[in-house]
Amino acid sequence: MAKTAVFFLLLCLSMAASIKGSTQVADSGADSLRAFTQRVQRAYANAGALSFKLKYLYANGGEPGKYIDSLPGAVQMEAGNSRILIDGNETVLTGKFAIHVLRDDKLIYLAAAVRGAGESPVGMLDSAFAHIKGISTHLYHKGGAHILILDFPPGQAYTRMEISIDDQTGFFRRIAYSINTLGYVGREMIESPGHPGPYESKGRVVILFSDYKKGTFDDRIFKEDNFFTRTAGRYAPAAQYKDYRIYLASSNL
Repeated sequence: MAKTAVFFLLLCLSMAASIKGSTQVADSGADSLRAFTQRVQRAYANAGALSFKLKYLYANGGEPGKYIDSLPGAVQMEAGNSRILIDGNETVLTGKFAIHVLRDDKLIYLAAAVRGAGESPVGMLDSAFAHIKGISTHLYHKGGAHILILDFPPGQAYTRMEISIDDQTGFFRRIAYSINTLGYVGREMIESPGHPGPYESKGRVVILFSDYKKGTFDDRIFKEDNFFTRTAGRYAPAAQYKDYRIYLASSNL
């Protein structure tokens, strides 16, 4: 489950922007929903150099308050670039590349940048769910936060997502979502009759956001040559990753 944490984070951070044009708004007006997503977009787009901490938690659906997996993380972002560190793995998004450094596998996974990926957290995978119809939404206010709930139609990997943003800053406080675990972990890891396993078929993921700070890092962390070099169209690992392999995930690099 740990290796999917970066994917979960990218997907969750994109969801507030991914629902436009594909939802059926229930219990709240379209204008309120649009205001929610635009506020988050503006908050991150206007933040300048911004860093914050994450805590990623996983629980089985049958015991949602009992966390069996916990990972710390951190994000740094500025001027269309972002860097995510979770469980020793690093993801850097620039205007041209999505770079994933998988330390356990000694692999640099290199792909073309997703359009708009580095502009703000809510832009990372803007069209990820554009094809999903029938998402219902609900907005409410509680404890100094605005909270957006998305309920997904049957057959999707996600069943419900809750996104909480701070009243004052517009930044994320908490994202929680329920998932169907098959597809994220191997079937052999999922409990079934006569087969014990650490994961149930349903799970719950919580991401906590904290310690927001501005202007506290060197933007050289986003430089692509920290990770690889390119000579005559061939990619090679940078010196600090000399024993790594590079996997090209896009044909247009």
